[in-house]
Amino acid sequence: MVRVIVNGVSFYTTKSRIKNRNIGSDSNINLAVAQLYEDMFNAVGITSRITVYDSKMNRVSYDIQINK
Repeated sequence: MVRVIVNGVSFYTTKSRIKNRNIGSDSNINLAVAQLYEDMFNAVGITSRITVYDSKMNRVSYDIQINK
C-alpha cells in the first residue's frame, strides 16, 4: 500500500493503480500523482507541487506527498 496526500486529503492506494493512472475520477490528479511516483525512484517518500492545465486551460496546482 502507498499513502498519498493531495492538497491535505490523505488516502491509500496501490502501486499498480498509480502506474495505470486509476486512483480517482479526476484525470489531472491521476496524471500528477503518476508523474510524481515515477520521480521517486528508490526514495521512501517525496513531496512536490505539480501544476497542470484542465480542459479549459485553467491552471490547477496540487500539493502531493507520496510515502511507501
